[in-house]
Amino acid sequence: MIRDISSEIVVSLKDRLRDVRHLIRASRQDRQPVPQDLPDILFGKAARAMDKALTAAETISISLVSQDPAAHSTTIEARSLDVYFPADAGKGEALFRRDVYYLTKRILSVLGSHNALIHESTFASVHAAVIRRHAALLFGAKDGDLNNIAEVCAWLAIELQSQYQSAHLPLPGYGGQQPDLDTQYSCFSAIALAIGLATYADHEPDDERLVESALLALQARGDKFDQAIGASDKIKALSDLFAFLIPHLP
Repeated sequence: MIRDISSEIVVSLKDRLRDVRHLIRASRQDRQPVPQDLPDILFGKAARAMDKALTAAETISISLVSQDPAAHSTTIEARSLDVYFPADAGKGEALFRRDVYYLTKRILSVLGSHNALIHESTFASVHAAVIRRHAALLFGAKDGDLNNIAEVCAWLAIELQSQYQSAHLPLPGYGGQQPDLDTQYSCFSAIALAIGLATYADHEPDDERLVESALLALQARGDKFDQAIGASDKIKALSDLFAFLIPHLP
């Protein structure tokens, strides 16, 4: 069956479709037409049509190859470390890369980066790196220890930013700008902090907007956050900030 295709192939297929759509959106012309711009207007209309076609193609590909197609139409929220890093690493990896892809897309848009290049495969690599490098910390965090949760989430924020920065080089022919470092740190720190909140609360999020709450908390403490991401020991600084914030947020 089509859904028996390996997850690596599925993720690669979706990422390549997104690459093409990303380039088309970057090339769209949305300004008011003037007579001398007729070729650009025609190109813009074609780009919009292709954008819609590729969005439909992605939706169809999800319905055919995803192990859980219905999950893609629900509102994605951050979940706990227990959910993302269970004994069955494969199941946790699939949830992690899907959730973090959609959360990254959502938060980058909130931060003003509406057509950022995002690959789901990057987050599969992050998941594997966290298990490989921080297994002992993960074990402690699952027992509910606040300091361990904060440290794991600090490492997670740095892993997300580092691998996103190295993996998402501009595509050939793409003249747009990727999110700057400050935007990346804000986005991935908010996602990591939200995962920490879900872990510490020890329940699945309902209608809570954990990532937005985390982002607002980091923005409200902008000086502390800027110091943390500028520190020589980012992990220690972010971990201390997360440990302070987690008990006081929903």
